[in-house]
Amino acid sequence: MAANTDDIRASVSKDIAALQQEVSRLQKMISAQGAEAYYEVRGRAGKAYDEALPRAKNAVAQIRAEGAAAAGAAREHAAATTTALVLAGALGFLAGYLLSGHSQPQPRHWWH
Repeated sequence: MAANTDDIRASVSKDIAALQQEVSRLQKMISAQGAEAYYEVRGRAGKAYDEALPRAKNAVAQIRAEGAAAAGAAREHAAATTTALVLAGALGFLAGYLLSGHSQPQPRHWWH
């Protein structure tokens, strides 16, 4: 019976060693695939950045040009710009005032 127990232990030890080798092999395979996926995603991100950069620079240049044109127009027509800003502020204040009066709930007393 002791020999049978020793045979079982030896068999289990061999199985455990084989499983450890298989786990090690799988870890190496997963690591290699993860590294490959990382470099692939990194390459795609780099290409997307390189493609988007010229468009972004063009958009920034257009925004600057439009901002400069708007500032120039505001300087040339200072009175009209001031009037438009005051009117927009007054309309905003009036809208806020009207909306604030309607949005408050009616007070409820505990005896109702």
